[in-house]
Amino acid sequence: MTTYQWVTLGLGAFGFVLTWGLGLFKAGRMVEQMKVAIKLEIAAEKKDVLNKVEALKEQFFEEQKTQDHNFGEVGASMRQYTADVEKKQFEMEIWGRDNYVQKNEFETMRQDIKDLARSIKEDFREVFAKIDAKQ
Repeated sequence: MTTYQWVTLGLGAFGFVLTWGLGLFKAGRMVEQMKVAIKLEIAAEKKDVLNKVEALKEQFFEEQKTQDHNFGEVGASMRQYTADVEKKQFEMEIWGRDNYVQKNEFETMRQDIKDLARSIKEDFREVFAKIDAKQ
């Protein structure tokens, strides 16, 4: 082979090696850029997720605070209702004390009813005696 052919063959081989070398270099750079881009995307997505989690956490705490306040209102209303029922019961007890028959009044009334029953029996006896006398 002549020098010209060797030079041509050398340039071809050099071009081939250079092309593949640059291709591998570019592929390595591309992989590195992809790694960096993926890391950036992951970091951005992570930041976005953390922001959303933080927003949800704040929303949860606000809702929890509202629920605690509302439940506190339920407790207050239950206490107020219990106090109202106790007040009404006390009023009913006082009314019953003042308006129902007292023991001594009941005894007097019972004696009056016995006397009334005795009087009615006597009246019936008198009526029956008159009826027997007419016969």
